Amino acid sequence: TGDFSKLSILIEKPLVKARSFEDKLNTYNNLIRSLAASSRYKEGITMCLDILAQLGEAIPNDITADIYRDEALQIKQLLKGKSMDMLSLPLMTDPKKLAAMQFMNHAVIMTYSFNPMLNPILVFRMVSLSTL
Repeated sequence: TGDFSKLSILIEKPLVKARSFEDKLNTYNNLIRSLAASSRYKEGITMCLDILAQLGEAIPNDITADIYRDEALQIKQLLKGKSMDMLSLPLMTDPKKLAAMQFMNHAVIMTYSFNPMLNPILVFRMVSLSTL
């Protein structure tokens, strides 16, 4: 029904009862999807970036030309001499990396229209995480 206030009340219990950060990820996933569906992109992006930082993937929110250049150069170096066949890479199995990819994917969708400067940084990080 799109009643975000009801959802906020409902998700509080699993977040409080969770024994670890990892136990909260599914609830956070649903909350972020709800924020995106409600066009609350700023909140959703902020939550994604906070969760990504806790997963070890700190991503700056305010992108400068220097940050963009550095990230692009890192990806260029990472991909130098590598085959472009991403399908031949082994499947990702690390639960933290898989969770990070899921939250980066949510953020990519929201940043496409709300914060386009952040969008390529997320894509660069997803490519980097995929090739490690």
